[in-house]
Amino acid sequence: MKANRFPLKLATGGRHLLDANDQPFLIRGRSAWYLISQSREQRQRFLDDTASKGFNAIEIKAITHDKNGFRPRFAGNDTVPFTHNLSSQRWHGAAHELAPDFAQTNEPYWDYLDSLLDDAEARGICVLLFPAYVGYDGGEQGWMQEMVANGVERMRNYGAWIAQRYQHRGNLIWMLGGDYSNFKDDEQAVEAALIAGLKSVPDQTSRFYSAEWHSDSYGSDHPTFGDEVNLNGVYSWENSIAKYARAAYATEPARPAFLLEEPYDEEGPDGSNYNPNATQPVRRFIYWGWLNTMGGYVA
Repeated sequence: MKANRFPLKLATGGRHLLDANDQPFLIRGRSAWYLISQSREQRQRFLDDTASKGFNAIEIKAITHDKNGFRPRFAGNDTVPFTHNLSSQRWHGAAHELAPDFAQTNEPYWDYLDSLLDDAEARGICVLLFPAYVGYDGGEQGWMQEMVANGVERMRNYGAWIAQRYQHRGNLIWMLGGDYSNFKDDEQAVEAALIAGLKSVPDQTSRFYSAEWHSDSYGSDHPTFGDEVNLNGVYSWENSIAKYARAAYATEPARPAFLLEEPYDEEGPDGSNYNPNATQPVRRFIYWGWLNTMGGYVA
């Protein structure tokens, strides 16, 4: 795959993306939430498979939390993202521990993420990256409770720190939120601080921001943070994809729109039965999103 297609940029008219060679870049993405937790060999095998199938994007979390995921809080090199908790004691990544101090970053963990981004870029793959996925209803699937515990200053500094680290990284799209949007005041304050930190670093190579709020929404329709989004991701767990995809495409000022999340394959009655809306054939959900946004999809 072409590694020189980054950074992405906005096409004239604002409706779609171009790569560094001025060729249209249609997002063809794969959800790979816990890729950071896989070994180097496993992730390279996954990325090779991703590229061979024509995908050019993956969606991941920089730091993971959900107990139902693969090795939450750990990278594939058995490191955790932070060294200490908020009481200045060593943090080991256990679910029952006091919240980690987001100011105490653990370099071996982030080196591992660096190498993941390198591996993706070498294969022409863009990474939709959540610096802190907040989680459904601000609960245990994400980091919202720990973000509140860290407070506004630490979250702003963390946002600035990770933006500075990846200031010249061309294959990133920054992801905000994480299956939640009805923020309480203290939650809204720390999410705002994270975003402010991300945007405080000048001359970043990657300048696109998208978001996943609650289901049946798109990035720019959030009453507080909608204006922070310049790449309109559409999310519908309930199978209202076409409706919200059309709305995202029609927003003014124009910005590229794409399908960010839809009912997954084997998530419905034919599989885990987790989502009753995920009825076959699920491929139709992708086409509804793709054709109504014209910007692509993540599956």
